[in-house]
Amino acid sequence: MKTLTMRDLNRKTAAVLDAVERGESFELRRNGRAVGYLTRTPPEPERKPDWRAHFDWLAKQKDKAGGFVGELEEDRNRQRAREAALEESA
Repeated sequence: MKTLTMRDLNRKTAAVLDAVERGESFELRRNGRAVGYLTRTPPEPERKPDWRAHFDWLAKQKDKAGGFVGELEEDRNRQRAREAALEESA
């Protein structure tokens, strides 16, 4: 692990970040004391949104706005009916 001063980080930020992207790690020092580390973060797996759970949660919420959740529910039902009609005609 390389040592990096705040001054070096300020002067060479782009180069340091490029090195971190390549997998290098740095100990960040201020006034001779270690204050942190710069390391590459592991890539997170791609998550797909769970829309069904979102809409189920939304439908359970109290509707104080005068019908918004009901409108969403109607739109969802109309879309499902369209999709079913398309499948039947295919």
